[in-house]
Amino acid sequence: MSGSGREKVPPFDRNHDVTEGFAMKLFKIAVPVLVLVGIGTGVFIYWSQGRVEQEGPATVIAADLIEIAGVRHRLAGIVVPLADQQCVDRKGQTWPCGQQAVEGLRKLVTGTPVLCRPRSGKTDLSDCYVGGKHLSERMVWAGWALACRYGTADFSGSESSPRFIAVGLWRGGFEPPTPVDQCAR
Repeated sequence: MSGSGREKVPPFDRNHDVTEGFAMKLFKIAVPVLVLVGIGTGVFIYWSQGRVEQEGPATVIAADLIEIAGVRHRLAGIVVPLADQQCVDRKGQTWPCGQQAVEGLRKLVTGTPVLCRPRSGKTDLSDCYVGGKHLSERMVWAGWALACRYGTADFSGSESSPRFIAVGLWRGGFEPPTPVDQCAR
């Protein structure tokens, strides 16, 4: 012993509390950091795919596709004509049903915020709402979309009124790009 009255302990003595304290401190810091990095990475991947609920003004891309803040949302549960598709009315005249369906969606979303909730497990399908009402159902009700015949949302009951009064796609013949009993929406 020296004159200070303390015993010198080697720095890496296994029986000394300092080394165990250092290892425990390192463990207590490293584990939460690694967990936060893992969670942060998962959130970043999820966010970068744009699969988060969004609300705001929407830009219409197609009759079943809108964009909010740079993220695209395909309306779930419906089949619409292609943008350049032509239909035949009851008098045998062709008309641009695809473009008019796009305009129909544009009228529903212009000037009002749209809320879109992505469906889990799907790459681009979302349930979108305007004024608390399902946008896909409103497209079917307006006659600009056909309802898929199975899935989590079945809007086929909304087809009867536009079909009866012959509005939208029901003005005449319409060949859906995807059969309504085979669409995965």
